[in-house]
Amino acid sequence: MAGAAVSHAVAGPRAVRSLFVWGCYLTVVGGVLLVSPNTLLALFKLPTTQEVWVRVVAMLTLILAYTSFMAARTANAEYMRWSVTARAAVPVFIVSYFLLGWAPAALLPFGAVDLVGSLWTRWALARDSRV
Repeated sequence: MAGAAVSHAVAGPRAVRSLFVWGCYLTVVGGVLLVSPNTLLALFKLPTTQEVWVRVVAMLTLILAYTSFMAARTANAEYMRWSVTARAAVPVFIVSYFLLGWAPAALLPFGAVDLVGSLWTRWALARDSRV
């Protein structure tokens, strides 16, 4: 709808902080994957590579960081609620990849970080709405 006004629920300071921190985390991970991907891969005992896929993942991670920063800057509670669900799905995928033998156990901490970040934002949205 061109020109239509869109209103979003405004998140409180706790939720804004959680998504800002999430954006910082994504920026660090995406930046390392872009500039020196094998450093991060080796740290988690993953096979190093010269293939472009790791930089594509870096690009997507940095784009997610940008959207997280913009949602935090505008206190967009709707985006934050969406991010809670999306980030909670990450450990489900990673554990599935591990159980199927597609990924080493070294990847599991990334799923844990996503889950903790998701729960923090969910808690923050709930706390902010009670205040």
